[in-house]
Amino acid sequence: MSNEHDRIDWQAWGQQWLQARPESLEDLLKHLYMVLPLINALDRVVFFIKDTEARYVLVNQSLVQRLGHAQTTTILGLTCVETFVINHGKSYLEQDRQVLQEGIRITEKLELHVHHNGDLGWCLTYKYPIFDTQNRIIGLMGMSVDLASNELNETKTNLRLGKIEQYIREHLSEELRIQTLAQLVNMSVSQLERRLKKNFHMTPKQLIQKIRLEQAIQLLQNEHAIADIAQACGYTDHSAFTRQFKQMTGVSPSQFKQSLPNKKRGTS
Repeated sequence: MSNEHDRIDWQAWGQQWLQARPESLEDLLKHLYMVLPLINALDRVVFFIKDTEARYVLVNQSLVQRLGHAQTTTILGLTCVETFVINHGKSYLEQDRQVLQEGIRITEKLELHVHHNGDLGWCLTYKYPIFDTQNRIIGLMGMSVDLASNELNETKTNLRLGKIEQYIREHLSEELRIQTLAQLVNMSVSQLERRLKKNFHMTPKQLIQKIRLEQAIQLLQNEHAIADIAQACGYTDHSAFTRQFKQMTGVSPSQFKQSLPNKKRGTS
């Protein structure tokens, strides 16, 4: 029987693993290819590695399918601009450059993607810089995790959270405060945040943004004026609506409207 000194200190090992850095991007890829079959099994997760020029050097099968490609080799070596609808691709490339040039991390960014067949899908996007042993940025790693529609619709079977969703939809044109939502279901703000994060992987603010944007898209499809949509969905003005819309979709409302009938590609 092993004693205390024979046991592996998994916590210390985990910290060392997180702090470990590859000698080069090629060195990292050699190890990642070993676990790629497992990553490919995650059908609700898009995973990718890019070099310093923001070109794909490793992608999982989910990304290949989302882009409408038959095989991985047709994507490798390309950037977002070359694989996505032009306006969406430019937005994703701007994200990549921020990560690669400034070393920032993008974490849990709520985005609405347009898949190659025209379907819309909500996801949380993550992009992190990859550093080598000399503390130089040698690429980026990223993933987008789907927020499945059936999970998001579960608010209807949860009386408390369903009450919040209904309230948001009925008061979209008004200023919505998280404190008000929490009081509505007899929770503190922190309790509400934990509950939404646990059940739907979103913060209250992200839930409000999601519902507002869904309503805005529905109105865009029905030929409403952008200024009217902004007011109906609770944005302070046309500029605020356009800015928020572009942050979450990568394109302006008018550009997004033009892309919908064409069944174009999308996902970051």
